[in-house]
Parts: sequence; C-alpha cells; structure tokens
Amino acid sequence: MTYKETWDLDAIFAGGSSSQELAAFTKKMNDDLDRLRKRIDSLSPKPGDDWKSFILDVQDLNARFFQASSFTECLEAQNTSDKEASQLTGRLDAFRATLKTIDVRLEDLFLRADDAGWNQLLQSKELAPIAFALNEQRALAKKKMDREKEILTTELAKDGYHAWGRLYDKIAGSLRADWKTDGKTEKISMGQLHNKMESPEAGVRKEAFEKLEGAWTSVADYTAAALNAQAGFRLTMYDKRKWDSVLFEPLQMNRLSRKALDTMWGVVADGSEKLLPYLDEKARLLGRKKLTWYDKSAPVASKERALDYNEAAPYIVDQFARFSGDMADFAKMAFEKRWIEVEDRAGKGAGGFCTDFPVSEETRIFMTYGGTFGGVSTLAHELGHSYHTWLLRKKPYYATMYPMTLAETASTFCESLILDAALDAATDEEERLTLLDKKLDEAATMMMNLRSRFVFEMNFFKERANGPLSVDKLNTLMVDAQKEAYCNGLDDDAYHPYFWASKLHFYITTYPFYNFPYVFGYLFSIGLYDRALNEGPSFAAKYDALLEDTGIMTCEDLAKKHLGIDLTKPDFWEASVGRATGHVEDFVKLAQQKTGAAR
Repeated sequence: MTYKETWDLDAIFAGGSSSQELAAFTKKMNDDLDRLRKRIDSLSPKPGDDWKSFILDVQDLNARFFQASSFTECLEAQNTSDKEASQLTGRLDAFRATLKTIDVRLEDLFLRADDAGWNQLLQSKELAPIAFALNEQRALAKKKMDREKEILTTELAKDGYHAWGRLYDKIAGSLRADWKTDGKTEKISMGQLHNKMESPEAGVRKEAFEKLEGAWTSVADYTAAALNAQAGFRLTMYDKRKWDSVLFEPLQMNRLSRKALDTMWGVVADGSEKLLPYLDEKARLLGRKKLTWYDKSAPVASKERALDYNEAAPYIVDQFARFSGDMADFAKMAFEKRWIEVEDRAGKGAGGFCTDFPVSEETRIFMTYGGTFGGVSTLAHELGHSYHTWLLRKKPYYATMYPMTLAETASTFCESLILDAALDAATDEEERLTLLDKKLDEAATMMMNLRSRFVFEMNFFKERANGPLSVDKLNTLMVDAQKEAYCNGLDDDAYHPYFWASKLHFYITTYPFYNFPYVFGYLFSIGLYDRALNEGPSFAAKYDALLEDTGIMTCEDLAKKHLGIDLTKPDFWEASVGRATGHVEDFVKLAQQKTGAAR
C-alpha cells in the first residue's frame, strides 16, 4: 500500500484556516464560555449538584478548547506563513486566558468547601473518575495567591508571558538559510537544515551547523529578549505565590517529587562518564580527535540504513506487532487514515510532535521525514504518544491529562522496540555498528544533551533573578552546561553556544523545564522494556493498564502499583542507566575493528 506523506486535517475541520466548521465550533465555545462566566456567580456556597454539573461543563469546554488549539497548531506547523492560522491561535490564547479565570474562581470555591462536603461531592459517579485531577487542582490552589491576583496574573499573561512565546514561534518559523544543491541555491527551513547534520559528508554537516548558528545569531537579540521576559514573568509570579523554587511548578505538573528527580539526576550524572568511550571512538571513526556538536548524529558506517516513508510504515507496524497486536493495528490505522504529516518541504515548522483531538478521538503526528533510520525512530516515537492517547480516548477528559514524564515513557518505549528489533536482526557488522550508534546516541542525548538543558535552565534562572542576561552571557551559560553534561567529552571549540536560541523547548510557556521529563520517560521506559523482555507477550496487557492509569496518579504511585518500585531510591535508575550504556563496549570493539585500532 502507498501512503501519502501529508496528513488529513479536513477530517477534523474541513477548510484549513478558513474552515467554516472551525468557525462554528469556536463560536459555540465562546457562547458557552460566556454562559459559564455568568453561571459561576449563581453557584451555591457549598458543594452540591450545581457544582457537579458546572465542573463537568468546564471539563467539556476544556476538551473542546484543546481540540481547536491542536488544529491551529497543526495549521501553523504545516505552513509557517499561514497568517490566518496565527490569528486563530491568538484568539484561542485569549479564550484560554478567560477559561483560566473560571478555573481560578472554581478553585476559590473548592478552597471554601469543607473536607467532608468536598469528599462527598467527589464520590458521585460522574466525578469519581476525575477525582484525582480535582483533588490535585484543589491542593495546588492552596499554594497560590488570592483569587483576584490570580485572575489578574492570568489576564496579563495573555498579552505578556504567552505573547513572548508566540513571538518566538514566528521568529523560528520565518528563519531561512540559503542552501546550494547541484549549483542551484534555495531557501530552506531550520528543520531541513537540521536534518542535513545527519549527512555522511563532514563538509555538509559543518556547513549546515555554521548556517544554523548564523541564522540564530541574526535573531539572537530578539530570542534573548523573549527568554528573559518569560523568565522574569515566571520569577515574579513564583515570588508572589511564595514558591521557593523554579522547580515547584514543573514538578507539580509532572507529578514527580523533588527527591525522585534529584535521585534520577544524581544517577545520570554519575553514569554519564560511561558514554565517553563511545564519544571518543565515534570521533575516531569520523577522523577527528574529539567529537564536535555537529558530528553527534553523523552516520558512522557506509551502510546507513535508508527507508523511504512507504518502507518505514510497514516496518514499524511489523515491529510493533512483535510486542502487541493492538499497538500494530493502531499504527496501521494511523498510516491508512493519514494521521501523519512527514513531507520534506520548505515552509514547514521545525521539529516534530504528536497532538490530540479529544472530541474527535483522533491524533495527528507532525515531522519532516528525511529517509534515515533516525527518522524511522522519530516516527515510532510519535506513534508511541499517539497510541498512549488512543488508549485513553474513552475516559473523561480530566482523566486523560497525563504528565509529560509519563507521556515520554510510551514514546521512548516504541523507539526501543524499533531499534532493538533492527539490532537483533542485523548480521552485517556495518549495519550493527550503525544501530549501536543510534542506541548510544539516544543515551547521550538523554543523559548528556537533556541534562545540559536542565543545568542551563537552573543556572539561567539563578542569574535571571538579578536581571536580564545578555546574548554573550546566555552563550556562556549554554556552553558551560554542555561541557558539564558531556563531561568535557566534545571538542572545546565545537559546542553549540546558540542552542538556547534554537531550541523551541526553552520558550514553551505551558510547560516550564521541558527537559527532565524526557529523561524520566527514557529511563522509566527502559525499566518497562526490561519487564517486557522478561515476561514476554503477557506484558502487553500490563503495559496498556499502566498507560491507562497515567492520568489518575503520580509517577511514584504508578511505579509502585504497576512495577513495585520506589523511584526515590537509586536502584531502579542505576539499572536503567546500566542498560542504556550497556552497548558501549560492543560499539568500541566494532569501531576499533573498523579502524584497525583494536588494542
């Protein structure tokens, strides 16, 4: 079967950014929002049936808002020049701010309720499935400012905090670089430029990196202004709420304790040096004394496995089937129904994502597929997100709101399925070397690259408390963080000082510290993968059951219930880091055989 490389958005709302269906959908959202704003004033002072129906209506409106915002996210990603889509996003941001004020007022009511009345309310059959989310909301409300200040903060964020994020999106989306192919120069996006750093040709990788750095240098003053403004807003808000750490909010959002996070990072920091022989040997394969930033994802063997999209799709389905027939059937459906956008063309946004349409009970995946095995892994990663969401599609919206830590678990698990299946089947040493490189590159990305982002953000917020930082200072902090996380394992002159400017994740206002959840998900998924290997086909049902609970408990409780482990103890993390770095010796041996440098 031949699969199209562009997605079907008309199945959600026909007509793109000019969709009449979307216009009608958002009009009803606004009408219902107005009605909720009026109704909240008439709610009784104590929990009762009117509270219950109001909460359910707010939940429904949140689901519809997510449906609409996911659609405009897709529109902007597929065409960064779609001005109407940008305007729609702006209007939805305004809607979100107003909807948030209703949440704030509800939280004020929640706080006034006595515990007995509150618990009785949550025991109703309609609210019991979302009791965890409501209890979480009530507990967090106790740690916020008073209602009027929270409402004012939300309203100011619309054209302040979130606006800086939108500005960054426009800057990043409009950036282009000149690229010469066969004597012809064309303008290409940052996403296309980034893909060229996977080229087997050193000169191509170096040129792509230099053009990437040059592009971000040209807008660094603007991105620095955005980053400083966002951080300033967040620090002021945290101070007024008396939150003593910039990690309080991201830990709450990710349902993870500081003790568990610190334990994980401590094990990662101690274990990162195990990857240095891999970095050194890869550098030798590429003819360098030390690895450069733009060589990290370079192919190490002539047999770089290439698959076009129509080869990648059935390959992924087949590998998923080895673990779970349900997962394979889902992936096949996603390909057939065109839930995936992979076309390599100018004008697309950078990066990749999976987004949810809770009303339609569908998802959409966005990426630029470059035909490499790395692209296959990315596609499997996003399908992992999609399958996770699919399992939760029949649950109440508030019970589907799993944290990013656990979202990254499903996606990384699927990457492991793909890479390990290919590694097990590899008989050629060149292909095996390539696949080992992919696995260890993933480990280095999680344990070193992601850790460098975390270290950078912690240091940045500490410095930002004293005032805005210059571009030069941001560059210094970024390189220092990279050197620390990579254990000084890269070429001193070839780090990525403008990474803070080029990485969208630093500018996402809805998810602060968009880094440690990836590492958690990666290492947690390794623990799950070990269980899958040990228990065989019977684990698929347990895996689904764990994913179905991700919206209704903390990370620690989930791990205790389904795996019987304590995430605040180092044992689990040490085992996962050991498995993540376990192929270093195999890689070094094969690499030395290839270069004739075996000792």
